[in-house]
Amino acid sequence: MRKLLPFVFRTLFIFTNLLPFLTGCSSGLSMATPPPTPQPIPQTILVPKLGIVANRNDSTLSTYTIDPSTGALTSIGTIPSGGSAPIALAVDPGGHFVYVANLIAGGASVAGGGISAFSIATDTGALTPVGPPIEAGEGPRTVVVHPSGKFLYGTSLLSDNIFAYVIDPVAGGLRAIGTPIATGRAPVSLAIDPAGKFAYVVNADDNTISVYTIDPNTGALTASGIPVPVDGFDPEFLMVHASGKFAYLANEDSQAISVFAIDPISGGLTLLGNPVPTLGTFPTALAEDPAGKFLYVANEGTGDICAFAVNPATGALSAIQSRVPAGDGPVSLNVDPSGKYLFAANSEADDVSVFAIDPNSGTLTSAGPPTTAGRTPSSVVTIGKLVPAP
Repeated sequence: MRKLLPFVFRTLFIFTNLLPFLTGCSSGLSMATPPPTPQPIPQTILVPKLGIVANRNDSTLSTYTIDPSTGALTSIGTIPSGGSAPIALAVDPGGHFVYVANLIAGGASVAGGGISAFSIATDTGALTPVGPPIEAGEGPRTVVVHPSGKFLYGTSLLSDNIFAYVIDPVAGGLRAIGTPIATGRAPVSLAIDPAGKFAYVVNADDNTISVYTIDPNTGALTASGIPVPVDGFDPEFLMVHASGKFAYLANEDSQAISVFAIDPISGGLTLLGNPVPTLGTFPTALAEDPAGKFLYVANEGTGDICAFAVNPATGALSAIQSRVPAGDGPVSLNVDPSGKYLFAANSEADDVSVFAIDPNSGTLTSAGPPTTAGRTPSSVVTIGKLVPAP
């Protein structure tokens, strides 16, 4: 028995030391499955997808697909705008809803035309009304969606006030926020800074700009200071730069662009230098590329578009291209979300022109003949989509 004990102990010792190798549990030699190789995150790019045009004199909305390679428009269809004389459009950041300012009441519509809401089918681009139009005073003139997509704002041309609404994130319907806030006389243009902190209203008959702060939680507006005098005549359209540091104002009769610095705390405006000539007559609309490198001006009188480079430090404008033919009476401009194309609604030609934007110089090149719209197209907006990068 004593002779067997050493043998047993040696056998147990050998087995104990071999066990980790047999089971793959040794810290020095592992037989565990190696971790999977990390997969690259799919890359996407933003391309233009849809275009929507408001046709004022036949009270319709025209929808188009956009060829991302050429910018060409292909008609999807035309539907009633929900009121009469649709004059302005706004799309939520997600591209799910479009809102229409109808200048005049139509049929059973609310007094003054109201604001119509439509859902946008993501696959076909078809528009479906979201309930009846919402009251917005006499002569709704503008609509703008807050950068968060939570609120909608619009001005009433004859009621001299600004309306605010909460947007239903699921259905797109509108709910009024309090009572309308007073503006100056004839509020023709409305803009919101990219951070969603301030709203600006152009009062054409007073030659002023009203400034409002925006409550980020409720969307409520509060007037900030006294209206700012405009160094020009017949102010028509205001645009806030992508940086939020500057604002640009098209003065129709004085045919120039006023440049303002924006106070980041109060939102107040300070005029910078002398107005910049537009090189065409009756400037009525402005647009910029997504990066804010270039600014474009629609000259309704001469039927053309001028292009400017923007100094990112000072906001100063430098002409880079003048009098690019657009069509008769361009009154609305829109750069698609990808920044590749500029679209111009030509109100007297009843069509839409498309231009390719040079990403380096900002110059415009016609992307083909204009596309037919309805009667008196007055506003154009575009929607983009993300696709896998090539």
